[in-house]
Amino acid sequence: MSKIHQAMKRAEREGLATGIVPSGLQERTEPAVPRESPLRPPIHDLMLPKNESIPNSVTDFSVSAERKTTLDSRLVALSSRTYDGLRNRLSSAREEARAGGKDLKAILVTGVGSGDGKSLTAANLSISISKDLGESVLLVDANLRAPSLHRLLGVDQGSGLSDVLQGSVTVSQAISRTDISNVCFVTAGNRVENPTHLLNTRKMSEFLALAKKHFNWVLLDSPSLMPQPDTDLMSAMVDAVVLVTRSSPSSASPLRDGIQMLQGRNVLGVVLNDVDAHNVPAQPFER
Repeated sequence: MSKIHQAMKRAEREGLATGIVPSGLQERTEPAVPRESPLRPPIHDLMLPKNESIPNSVTDFSVSAERKTTLDSRLVALSSRTYDGLRNRLSSAREEARAGGKDLKAILVTGVGSGDGKSLTAANLSISISKDLGESVLLVDANLRAPSLHRLLGVDQGSGLSDVLQGSVTVSQAISRTDISNVCFVTAGNRVENPTHLLNTRKMSEFLALAKKHFNWVLLDSPSLMPQPDTDLMSAMVDAVVLVTRSSPSSASPLRDGIQMLQGRNVLGVVLNDVDAHNVPAQPFER
């Protein structure tokens, strides 16, 4: 058993497993956290090119002794520096937060519509952080409606976040190693009838508090902002949000709507995905 799992089990015995709420956390039955400040204009952190792939032989990740899996070839951060801009933006934002007496660990990655590449962005960002910063990352599939990260990472769905929130497994039981050094993973878990109700609970806040205690970063892949309220609920629980959109002539209006929905949240910036490097717009959308 790894040191992380041992520490998580100990923390669960002392807190989450016994129903003790970490300081400042309350039972929530309504969408949480009032929105206090206007949203600052987003920063275009990264433009991700089309059709980038990794070589057949990748050596800069470790294969688990317990299993051998097949990683999706779209995890380009294993062999390229495509995600350096976004990773560096997160690092600088964390330093700014610490300078102000705050911390920045839990990051929600979401999109304004389906097919924007948010899951790929979350997975690749996790790899970039672990590989280039050497820091531990807990990647969480918080998309309880249409999970996909387990396929990218080549792991079975199994028990995961939904099961933790329902109390059928502990957090440490839901965390699995991946074939990528320093990256652990929590699947979405078994399907549930009402994901919104499950996410809008004290247990979700407890889960995040425990994860932040034992990992340098906690990255959550969430459903798109529209039309479900799941992401709005989670955006109130995390330290910051990264918004992902696909580059297209029709993306400007949904992106403005998404930014409006996130008013008062700490939005670090916008990832413009699937960019044609030969035809990059000077201004992707009007601010």
